[in-house]
Amino acid sequence: MKTIAVDEITWKKLKKLREKLGVRSYDEIIDKLIEVWQKQELNQSIVDLIQPSEKSSDLVSYILDRKAMKRENQ
Repeated sequence: MKTIAVDEITWKKLKKLREKLGVRSYDEIIDKLIEVWQKQELNQSIVDLIQPSEKSSDLVSYILDRKAMKRENQ
């Protein structure tokens, strides 16, 4: 087991969270916080994969514009 130091305000927040979640230890709170963080990171990764970036959108627009210009010139 390791010990970590937190300031008084953070300790009070952790204490309230422990009571609210109904867990017995601060270790359980930290585990839950890490789990939530990991889920958020995973969700953000999924969003990044699903939503095209600005650069890829620009590239698609450029390609479509070039195709349209070729059709007009034919």
